[in-house]
Amino acid sequence: MLAHAGVLAVRFSDAALRPYGITTRQYGLLTQLDLEPELTTSELARQLDVSRQTLHGMVDDLERAGYLVRAPGATGRTRRLALTPLAVRRLPRLRRALFDAEAEFFDGVSPAAVDALRRLLQGVLAHTTDDESWLS
Repeated sequence: MLAHAGVLAVRFSDAALRPYGITTRQYGLLTQLDLEPELTTSELARQLDVSRQTLHGMVDDLERAGYLVRAPGATGRTRRLALTPLAVRRLPRLRRALFDAEAEFFDGVSPAAVDALRRLLQGVLAHTTDDESWLS
């Protein structure tokens, strides 16, 4: 059931992000870079749980869409990913689009049930990822 609900939730969120030319996974990449701008591509791939090859495809697509640039790294011999001004401007709108998609997804479900599900998922994610930040 969880896998099926996840597929349906991604459909809702992908539809909400489609007008901006990105997917839910790409949004995750943008928000992770917004939170931790110094991440290497290897660290980013690990945090997003994708292969480096998949990450490079996502980066290429986001670069073409104007959301990312490859900038010089700290040593001058490396490269890092940086959000463009377009991405920085759009992130609040993207967050709002996902918030609205979530509200649509849960339309007809009681607020208490949604809150209970959210708490349960936070606990499961904290346990399975060994990352207590899910609990905050």
